Formats: sequence, C-alpha cells, structure tokens
Amino acid sequence: MKDEYGGFNEDRRDSESEISLSNILELLDPLASKVTAKQFPFFFRHNRKTVPGGTSTSKRSRLYDHYNNKAKIPITDLSRKILKRIKALDQPLDLMFFQNPSKIEKTFYPFTLFNIFVIGYIMGKFPEWFHVYYTVMLGILMPIRFYTYYKTQNHYYMADLCYFVNVMCLVFIWIRPTSVSLFQSCFAFAFGSLSFAVITWRNSLVLHSIDKTTSCFIHIMPPCSLYIIYYGISESYRLERFPGAIKSIDLKNNIMWTSLYYLLWQTLYHFLITVRQSSKIKAGKRMTSFEYLTTHQFKNWWVVKLEAPWPMVIYIVMQYFYQLTTMMLCSVWMRSKTAASLFLMSIFLCAGHNGATYYIDFYGKAYLDEVMKLREEVEVLQKKLESTASNGEGDGQASSDIITNPSNLDIGESLRRSDASIKSQETSILSTESKKLE
Repeated sequence: MKDEYGGFNEDRRDSESEISLSNILELLDPLASKVTAKQFPFFFRHNRKTVPGGTSTSKRSRLYDHYNNKAKIPITDLSRKILKRIKALDQPLDLMFFQNPSKIEKTFYPFTLFNIFVIGYIMGKFPEWFHVYYTVMLGILMPIRFYTYYKTQNHYYMADLCYFVNVMCLVFIWIRPTSVSLFQSCFAFAFGSLSFAVITWRNSLVLHSIDKTTSCFIHIMPPCSLYIIYYGISESYRLERFPGAIKSIDLKNNIMWTSLYYLLWQTLYHFLITVRQSSKIKAGKRMTSFEYLTTHQFKNWWVVKLEAPWPMVIYIVMQYFYQLTTMMLCSVWMRSKTAASLFLMSIFLCAGHNGATYYIDFYGKAYLDEVMKLREEVEVLQKKLESTASNGEGDGQASSDIITNPSNLDIGESLRRSDASIKSQETSILSTESKKLE
C-alpha cells in the first residue's frame, strides 16, 4: 500500500492469505492437463522386427520402445521439482528482504551511492554506453521489484504506465531504433508523465531502501537515457545507432502516436487487471493505483461517490489529459538542451528533497518517540524515589540527592544532552504536520 512518499507498507499478511512465489506454478496447471507425452515422429510400429522371444532386434525398434515407454514427460513430477526449487530459493529471499532486511539495506546504501557516481561518470565520459547501463540496471532491479511486490500483494502496480514506458524504451533501444514515432512517444512519456510523477507521487531517493530507490530509477532513468540519445552522443553515432531519434518536432503527429500507445496500454491494463481480476480487487486481496487513490488520498472526493463505472471513466480521462498537458512541454525540452538539462536536474533534486524529508520525518519522529518513552520511565522512577524518601530518612536522603542532582543518573545526563535535539525534532515535525493540515 502506497505511503505519502511513494513507497509501500511491507506489513505481512496472515498465514491464510500469504502469497508465495511458488504460486507461479499454477500457470502450469492447464499444461499438465493437456500434455502427456512427447514422441519422435520418425519411429513407426511397422518398422519393428521381433525374434521368437518377442523382443525387438532392430536399432530403430529399440529406440522406439525406449521413447514410447520411458520418454514420456512427467508434467506433475516436473512441476514438483520446480516447486521444490522455487521454495528453496524463496526461503533465503524472504529472510533477506522481509524478515531481516537490515543487512541488504546496509549493502544497498553504498550500492546506490556508487550507482549515482557511475551514472554521472557514464553520462559525461561514455554516453554511447549509457543505454546499456540503463538496461543492465533495469534487469537487476525489476526481478527484485517483482518478487517484493508479489510477496506483499502489490504486483498489480507493475502494470502501471511507468513500467509500460520502460518497456517501450527498451523496445526502441534494442528492437526498433529506426522508429521515429516510437522515439518521440517514448520521449513524450518519459519527460511527461514519468518525470512529473516524481513530484505528484513524491518519489523519494532514500538511499538504503530498495523499494524507494527503484521507484526513482524507473521514473528518472528513462528520461536520462533518452536525453543522452538525443543530446549526449555524437550526431554520427546517433544516426547510425538510433536513426529514429531525429531532431524534428511534429506536435500533432506526436500527440496522435502517443495517444495510440496510451490507448494500447489502457486497453491491456483494463482487460488484464480491471476486468479479469475484478473479484480479487473488490475483495481487497489486490491493490491498484485507482483503488489506492479512491480509498486513501481522494476517498472523500465527490467523484469517488458516483456510481460505477463513472469514477473509473473520469480517472482515465483525467489521466489522459494529464499526459497531454505534460507532453506539451516536451517541445521545449526537444528544442533546448539547456532547458532539458535544468528540468532533469530539478526532478533529481526533488527526489533528493523527498528523500531528505523522509529521513527527517520518519526517523526523527521515531527517535522522538523513544526519547519521550524514556522521559516517562524516568518520571515513574522519580515518583518511586519520592515515595521511598517519604518512608525513611536515610533512604530519603539518598533519594533526594538523586532527585536534586539528576547528573548522578546516566539517564538524566543523556536526557539533558538530548534536549536540544528533541526541541529541533519537535519543531521540524510540528511544522511539517501544520503544512499538511493547511
């Protein structure tokens, strides 16, 4: 479930509704009911020659007997073996990403810092290799994203437009680099919906979080890759490797092709997700972007209270016009390299600012809660000491020394040292909450 910083809660479901990666084998059930055996067609019964004992003598007949009797494909046994291997792989992955995530988070933090350095280095020194680096990193992060979302029942989010645009970029880079319409549509989507999603969905560059960093990656790296293809590489290499990335702007043609790709995505999305999986979505077993918006951020909006399917229709139309509005600015980014560079810098800084806000608000508030609990424990301890002091003179003298001189207690000393930090955290959190209320 999405939080205000563009991530998802990772609360585990109960054992009855918990999803395992091994459920993917359910896709093999239709095959298991139809496929029984595989035989080679060049073995025929009339070629068999037998001896009085009843056994085949020819080599072809012996091969026929072997493949007819022993070479049947045991689909059920195969599915059991695959299931066993997936379960064996699922256990360490579950331990790594969910039960004890601190180790991989400590590893991912320097990994993210290193990748930020590498991205800048490749963009400046070897721009002709940047699309390769983008593809490799996408191949590393997407399986992790699928596994973590599948385990937390959030994998329907991977049918959203941002993932579709990433697939479109890969198709242009590796399959159809000559397509002008595909490049301009990818450029419009990347510099339009994907880039502005960093602002609207508050994507956060939280260095230790695989989930939040991956969200930033799929929204920032496509425009960076297309920027390098359009502006970063030499003209001769671009014409040779990416002939579709021509520097000509036909806004009407671009709107038409982008609308067609958007219609294709919407058709596939609603057929595969909204229609075929409607029972799971209505039952609350799966979460989509539309369900999240209508049950959290805009649950009190009058559009949500309309009868079906009007909320969905209005959502689709508004999303389309949002895409068109953000796409109109692409004519500026395609005409001015400086404007495109400043735009990408602003998107990256916005993601960094959201990440800093997350660190300060989340961890600062958690630290403040711990300190307040410690204060309450000290107050209880002081009340006990006061009651003890009232019952005995000797004990009262010792207790009064402790009470009047809290420096004798390590707890009191730590509290005094943290007063300034607490006040700063309180000021930051209160100001943030007041802004949210406004």
